[in-house]
Amino acid sequence: MKNKNLISTLILTTAFSMNSIKTEAAVSLNAKGVGQVLIYPYYTVNNNINTLISLTNTTDNVKAVKIKFLEGKNNRDTLIFNAYIAPHDVWTAALVPALSTIQSHTGEESVKLVANDSSCTVPMGISGQEFLPFAFEGSFDDGFTTNLSRVTEGQIQVFDMGNVVGEFADWAMQSNNTQDCSSLQNNWASNGIWTNNPTENITAPNGSGGLFGSVTLIDVNAGIDIAYNAEAIEGYSTAIQHESPASALPNLNSGNSNISSITTALNTNSVPWEFPFQAISSLFMSREIYSEYIVGNGIGANTEMIVSFPTKEFFTDPSKSPLQTPLVPFTSNIGECEPAELLSYDRETSNSTNSLELCMAVNTIEFITGGNMNGPSTILGSNNTVRVDTSFDKGWANLVFNQTVPTSDTTQISLNTYFFTGMPITGFTIQKYVNSELSGGILANYAGLVKHKGTTEMIIVQ
Repeated sequence: MKNKNLISTLILTTAFSMNSIKTEAAVSLNAKGVGQVLIYPYYTVNNNINTLISLTNTTDNVKAVKIKFLEGKNNRDTLIFNAYIAPHDVWTAALVPALSTIQSHTGEESVKLVANDSSCTVPMGISGQEFLPFAFEGSFDDGFTTNLSRVTEGQIQVFDMGNVVGEFADWAMQSNNTQDCSSLQNNWASNGIWTNNPTENITAPNGSGGLFGSVTLIDVNAGIDIAYNAEAIEGYSTAIQHESPASALPNLNSGNSNISSITTALNTNSVPWEFPFQAISSLFMSREIYSEYIVGNGIGANTEMIVSFPTKEFFTDPSKSPLQTPLVPFTSNIGECEPAELLSYDRETSNSTNSLELCMAVNTIEFITGGNMNGPSTILGSNNTVRVDTSFDKGWANLVFNQTVPTSDTTQISLNTYFFTGMPITGFTIQKYVNSELSGGILANYAGLVKHKGTTEMIIVQ
């Protein structure tokens, strides 16, 4: 199978953590981390970091899932495939640094997926597959670099496409000697059963998904690892979304719900939108993001924030957006930047303010106190870095967005208009310390990761 076949050429204020919502025909975030669509806000292989990925099926069904890796500058797809996960099974893989062997990109920094897992994938033999440039070169050139180094960091998305039943489900099972991954792959061959009818032996999902996932970032040289859980979306689709392993579908705009459930301190609101990607974006809308930071040569301390826009391409990229771009709350098209304000406080209430420009789909904000403002970030080696001179070596930061997006109840039931302030964001803050004062000359490294805290601002006008 040619590499190009692995990727489509179609290219009221409340706490940030919301409760699991069971509103019918509405998307919601599951605070417990189990859902139908999983968003892993960050992967990297920079600084010789390995990204270990875990995906668990908690259900009694064989799950057909789409696994997508999106590079960090513009959320362009760099590797796509299908996996057929047996009941209660776990699929695992790692992303490691590589030098590309892809024609016209030989020797460029890239990523290789490594898997030692018996779950069925299509295509088979996905282990060893390099990330691909086809979604951002040639006629798909988006104005960022076409060098494969842009794929060394980004985000991961997983979609529940439906439940596999009958004989096809047996082929995905590992416990009863019926596993036959090659037959599943043949279903997608030219004139194969799924090629002709992708719903054959597939039943529709119920919207709950039953999937959860996590990522561990391992710095092999420093001897540290840190982990986070994937964001889990429920209610994304109650329709079969089983697509070819070469297809960029499903995506965050192909579900069948354009209503989001937003919980405030007072109640739960069902908020209507024109498109599904807007409903999903509203789940991540944040007016303010809070984070603690510490920097200092004395203790070898560094702090970096990952600010990921999981749905940015549908607002800014004409190749993916169903509407004229840019679309609010984004104010800029591809290659341009979104304004934000970062207020840095020390631990005694003194503060300073920095105006930021966040230009990428996945951004890294590094805190410094003087020094070089250019180059990759210190901890993650990110090339999508904005540096902030806080004037303080420790304290907390408040990242503020003032963009506004309205939506109206087109069902004519409530006649409400809803106004959100902020941007659709997910991510975390990572801190690393280096202790070089241990006896015997031993060097010790420590690191920790904390999910973003913050607020979502929604105003209802009746």
